[in-house]
Amino acid sequence: MQFNYICSDIKTIRYMENLLYRRQFVLSPNEISDRPGWTKYVISDKYNLYAHPDLVQTEYSEGNKRIILLGDMYDPINKSYNNHDIISRVLKNKSLNDIIESTFQYAGRFAIIVTIDSSVYIFNDASASRKVFYTTETGSIWCASQPHVLAEYCNIPKTKNEKALQFYKSDKFFSHDKVNIINNTIFDSIKQLLPNHYLDVQNKKHIRFWPTKKNKMVSLNEGVEEGTKILSGIITSANERNELMMAVTAGNDTRLLLAASKAVRDNIFYYINKIPRYDEKHQDMVIPQRLCDKIGVKFNILEFSKEVNDEEFKKIYFQNNIFAHERNLPLIYNVYHKRFPNKINMPGRFSDIARNFFNTYRKNITPELLATFWDYTGIEYVVEEYRKWLSTAGDLAKKYNYNILELFNWEERNGNLYTAFQVDKDIAQEEFTPYNCRRLMEVFLSVPNKYRDIHTNVYFRAMMKHLWPELVTIPFNPNLEKYTSYYLKKIGLYWTIRRFTRGW
Repeated sequence: MQFNYICSDIKTIRYMENLLYRRQFVLSPNEISDRPGWTKYVISDKYNLYAHPDLVQTEYSEGNKRIILLGDMYDPINKSYNNHDIISRVLKNKSLNDIIESTFQYAGRFAIIVTIDSSVYIFNDASASRKVFYTTETGSIWCASQPHVLAEYCNIPKTKNEKALQFYKSDKFFSHDKVNIINNTIFDSIKQLLPNHYLDVQNKKHIRFWPTKKNKMVSLNEGVEEGTKILSGIITSANERNELMMAVTAGNDTRLLLAASKAVRDNIFYYINKIPRYDEKHQDMVIPQRLCDKIGVKFNILEFSKEVNDEEFKKIYFQNNIFAHERNLPLIYNVYHKRFPNKINMPGRFSDIARNFFNTYRKNITPELLATFWDYTGIEYVVEEYRKWLSTAGDLAKKYNYNILELFNWEERNGNLYTAFQVDKDIAQEEFTPYNCRRLMEVFLSVPNKYRDIHTNVYFRAMMKHLWPELVTIPFNPNLEKYTSYYLKKIGLYWTIRRFTRGW
């Protein structure tokens, strides 16, 4: 896995070596020698963990237990706590289940390796944004941040399953940003660790750990009080350790983050990337400027070249991620890599789990319907994989009073699509979404559905008003389609019309 550099300058070579598989890790039953400069940990005398130097690493041991944290965690209550403070508290718990549950209150982007005696377990953050892929192809478990890395180490070929191959060659695969389906990859024996699951390394099993408690509904006011407390605490905690930047758009998710950042607003770089389709009158250019002017913070419009002339960077970018997105490359290189490599970016992803993104009048949720929701109608491979997921997740959601469509949005759409950009961007800059906190999602999902509609957004706007009232006085996403949907819901005709126009 050596990189064949086309540059000759020693300083440049070392710089490029640092970009190769940046912020990634490998867990191997064998020693590997092609990760120079990476930190090595021996796990239970059976495994070797190798972590890139730019991937934040924190280790703590107590008695027969040990934690290695890859990435950052943030405590919304004890805002000054650092990673070591947090994992030392986590390890006070005795059982694996208690250890995992104790992390629900924390936000961040991380993977955690826990050893208890000789047993080894791995789990990650709420949205699985710190990726963990694994295989048992060699008889022992291997893990890594990317599936193609495992494929090279373990000599695993791409799938020969005709249905899977058809999917990976299809227009739908490319139009959906080249993301996988559920926990699958283009390599049959390499799987992704899904959100809400942990990996039992010894027994070579992935096991669901959430939900395990019934979702108890709360009032709108209770949801506002608890949700705003957690969200603002997360941002304040992140501010304790990092230089932060936050994109602001005309939408609800970034505006709620803006509202939650009020206490530390003087320390945050608020911005929007002027992507090619934006003109000066685009709502994501105009509305954020009005918002920031109103509350007295500086708003930055970032223009950037659409070209990347750095051939070494480009080559490594596509080597780091098997399905890296070419359209993201100019933005990642010219903005995040060249201008803001040391800031932590805070996007608004992961919030729409709590905003009824998938919704239907139908009572019977089938694999075919899930495929239709996500615009994969008629693709056999997708329907079959959704059938497997639904066969266990459906009963569990019902048992614990969760909407199966919200769980589907969480584990499938957000666990794959909404983590893709972060994976691409690891070569340039670290980021995490403040919404990436399981306890925060539990609070959001405990608020009745009628307040969490994606068009009316009663709950999100109530939180904004609670945090920073001026922010709700300026329009949200002003366009005809959204206004029409809102009006039709207000007069009670939305579902009648949608039944005929969409059929679901």
